[in-house]
Amino acid sequence: MFTDDTLKEAQRDTNEWEKKVKAIYEKKMGYKLEEFKTSSGIPVKYAYGPQDIEDSEGGQGMPGTFPFTRGLYPLTYQYTPWMTQMLHGYGLPDHTRERMDKLVKEGMGGDRGVIPFNVECDLATAHGYDPDDPLVKGAVGVSGVTVSKMEDLGIMFDGFDLKRTRVVLTTKGINDLAILAMYIVYGKKGGYEPTQLMGQSQNRTKNSFITSNVRGFLPENQLKLQMELIKYATLNMPRWNHTNLCGYNLRETGITAVQEVAFTLAETIELTEAGIKAGLNPDDFVPRFSTQLAIGIDFFEEIAKFRAFRKLWAKVMKERFGCKKEQSAMLRVHGHTAGSSLTAQQPLNNIIRTTLEVLSAAFGGVQSMHTASYDEAITLPSEEAVTTSLRLNQIIQHESGITRVSDPLGGSYFVEYLTNEMEKKVQEVIDEIETRGGFTKCMTTGWFKEQIEREAYDWREKVNKGEISVIGLNKFKAEEKFEVPTFTLDQENIEKIAIERIKKWKANRDNALVKSVLSKVRDRAKEFETLEQTGILMPAVLEAMEAKCTIGEVTGALFEVLGCVYPQ
Repeated sequence: MFTDDTLKEAQRDTNEWEKKVKAIYEKKMGYKLEEFKTSSGIPVKYAYGPQDIEDSEGGQGMPGTFPFTRGLYPLTYQYTPWMTQMLHGYGLPDHTRERMDKLVKEGMGGDRGVIPFNVECDLATAHGYDPDDPLVKGAVGVSGVTVSKMEDLGIMFDGFDLKRTRVVLTTKGINDLAILAMYIVYGKKGGYEPTQLMGQSQNRTKNSFITSNVRGFLPENQLKLQMELIKYATLNMPRWNHTNLCGYNLRETGITAVQEVAFTLAETIELTEAGIKAGLNPDDFVPRFSTQLAIGIDFFEEIAKFRAFRKLWAKVMKERFGCKKEQSAMLRVHGHTAGSSLTAQQPLNNIIRTTLEVLSAAFGGVQSMHTASYDEAITLPSEEAVTTSLRLNQIIQHESGITRVSDPLGGSYFVEYLTNEMEKKVQEVIDEIETRGGFTKCMTTGWFKEQIEREAYDWREKVNKGEISVIGLNKFKAEEKFEVPTFTLDQENIEKIAIERIKKWKANRDNALVKSVLSKVRDRAKEFETLEQTGILMPAVLEAMEAKCTIGEVTGALFEVLGCVYPQ
């Protein structure tokens, strides 16, 4: 990349510069020069030069070329801005539809007229229960929208062209087969074939099992269920992203950016190996993986993280799995500004935080983004707060000028150095995970939990000691309180309506047929013993949804056979 003479000259200049710095700042001004580190603990020098990136494999190429460090496409945002996908969902489907219509009116969307709906399901749905189950009293319509039957999908999506609507129904992963089957049947009733549907399944049961107190299937069965969905979507839904490889949930527990990428890529490796065992060609299913990463507040580290992740992904898919399609090596990333960086104190500061995070993700070359609202550390986001988050993206896209150049920070000595260091550190963690037996093994032994708890504790201690500054929380605190309008819902009435609706739904169907198809779901689950048998379960789940079964009924039938455990 540089000639030997250039590197020697750069090193001489650096040595002289360092002597001058010490003479001025240590001896003359009395500063104690400290070593700074990124959030992941990577040492950061005061300045960088060409000698710091001499081992960067001759440069990172141009945008749109392997290994895609500098971006997936030759042109990044010049003509195709990142898709703004605002996570939303609360109360009844009627409430959520109101917010959906509002977001569309305010300009949420993506390229070529595609409308993205990233809908968060409520706590009851996420745990695999229907609203009328006494175990979830008080959880219906909370932290998301209640989705238990096909009628709910109709309220939210009727009137939208499903061929131009990107649908994500966000759950904790345990009921992804059921909710996908319900959407497929809903689409068919509206005249849409599975091949025409566009969207994404979360399909991250292991991820949720690690990061939240959600019941899950026995660990040995979680991977089988993931592969069932992957195989069905690969063979029948070419526009559907079958698996959301979610580093975001992991990162929000307190781990570092390095661990976030390493844990996510380790699961990708396990799923790809499982897909091959299930009889699939990796070139047929790898391109439909999608990833979701947190966008943290450490500006340059986040930029380097996205660049390093793309590079590692490309090399793994080409060199380890022998993928031949270029799309298999092209990692598509959805960024989600970090909820953990938001503060309830001085909440308007959160607008500044999310602006920096959106900028770092844009410089890192992501394909789509969700931007948290400034009031989310306090309440469900208000319409004003959500609109402000949307406007934040629009101002950056249309006013700032940063979209004019692909990978504008490419070639920066510091960014290239940090990208290389991130790649090395991530690979070290992946190697350790594989030494310990792989992703599922590290989940069952509790190793992931150990890493999460240690990092979360260390971060909290550093905040308490002031070693990490959080403005408004432990630095520049204000005496006066800023009142944020609280977004409230009548949860008790929402639950009452949801229960009435599902009881009516269950009364107005052929319940003998329901009993029969649920029995078939159980039978297929009992027969599903190895990855080689992948493909026998989804047809029974589809049949159940055609018979008007609910999410809770299908998920409950699967739990009866495949076992139920809670995280330790």
